[in-house]
Amino acid sequence: MDINSLSLQQFRKLFVSLPVPNPESIHGVYRAAFVGPVWLRTSAGPALALSGLGGWWGKEFSADGTAVNIVLRAGKFSTRFPMKLVQAKSFIDGRDGLAVHYQAGNPFPWMFIVDELRRMDEDTLLGMTLANVNGLRRLAFPFTLQFQAGGYGL
Repeated sequence: MDINSLSLQQFRKLFVSLPVPNPESIHGVYRAAFVGPVWLRTSAGPALALSGLGGWWGKEFSADGTAVNIVLRAGKFSTRFPMKLVQAKSFIDGRDGLAVHYQAGNPFPWMFIVDELRRMDEDTLLGMTLANVNGLRRLAFPFTLQFQAGGYGL
């Protein structure tokens, strides 16, 4: 399957078909990739830059249930926008799920953003980003997270 040939609706169907990861099973560093239609892959980076997350490289999940975005700018890694893993009903399919909620105090629009997660395989998560705002919860944008055994930069 060429994941980049899927439409947003097909990503929703794929997401619904995948198992919810156990929060304890995802600790570590994950490299992100924009996936989906070409218009989404080409606009995601600039859109993130406008919202303060330029150079987004991935996420790190800690054993205490927190997470943070990893950015790579000018050859240097840093972290931005603390998050918390939350077990809650999925906005996408209503099942019990696992999501990353951006914590209070993050800049606009991040305090409204939720990344729901499902497991594609042992090392890969499918994320769906959505805004937790009336009227926008049904619009979700896909990305993948690939586990990096060696941490940053590998």
